[in-house]
Amino acid sequence: MLGLLLTVLRYLFLFLLYAFLFVVVRQMFLGLRENPTTAAAGGGPGSDTKPFPGYREATVPKPGGRLVVLASPDPRLEKGMTFYLGERTTLGRGEHNDLVIPDPFSSQEHAVIFSRGDQYWVQDLGSLNGTYLNEVRLDRPTVLADGDRLRIGGVTFQFVRWAYEVESSQ
Repeated sequence: MLGLLLTVLRYLFLFLLYAFLFVVVRQMFLGLRENPTTAAAGGGPGSDTKPFPGYREATVPKPGGRLVVLASPDPRLEKGMTFYLGERTTLGRGEHNDLVIPDPFSSQEHAVIFSRGDQYWVQDLGSLNGTYLNEVRLDRPTVLADGDRLRIGGVTFQFVRWAYEVESSQ
């Protein structure tokens, strides 16, 4: 009788072990199908938190323009971070902006980038320290060209319109 009970327990243990392994492998494959931006955005696996408001992870190429960080005194805006532009993208220190620039020299509502036809335009919104395009202070809406440098406070972006990456030598 004891031998029969031990045999049943061994088979039950073996069945539970295989069921556990099946569930683990299934979860791994389901995790591979998820969008890679959800796992990378917050720094932890599966975390939906973002490092700061306005942050968008750039892993999936999208059509249109984007801003690539070239230089920033703030560690939350690391060199190489990419921000995709929509129809209208607001930039500034305020939390309500599409792209939050955590720099003391940027205004709450500093600038806006908008698309009109096939072109992207940048406009300063009356900021105290100004918005600089290729080191020239903006005084009216201006068309952005591929490779232009946009500086707001101490943060410098490069506008990228086409599919190639920003060169690392810059």
